[in-house]
Amino acid sequence: MASTVTRDSTMASTGTHDSTMASTAAHDSTMSYTGGIQAGDRKPSRDPRDWTCDQVVGNLCRMDRRLLVKDLGPLFDQKVAGDVLLKCNLDVLLKVLKLDFNTAIRVNEQITKLKIVVRGLDVIVIK
Repeated sequence: MASTVTRDSTMASTGTHDSTMASTAAHDSTMSYTGGIQAGDRKPSRDPRDWTCDQVVGNLCRMDRRLLVKDLGPLFDQKVAGDVLLKCNLDVLLKVLKLDFNTAIRVNEQITKLKIVVRGLDVIVIK
């Protein structure tokens, strides 16, 4: 069941943005809140390489509270999944996805952290 929530009303009621608001139809102040997994979605994965575009945006917002869904619109536009995100560098974030500088720096920091997570997962699988 989807309902529409504005970012401003969410920030006023919770004091911060809601990181679960990863699904959005328009990249303005109105966001679609899905409230979790919908029919047909896979169970959320701990492995960032398996994340869908929605999970990428939601997890990035959760990892860095300064990132807002509306700022990550280009990730939606290009349907950037987890495995592709991990291949992005600062140049791609700025020039190809056209994220603003602050957002690109913050996303790049999170990509670095996610790469460490992936290396840890690979070690667990190999052992």
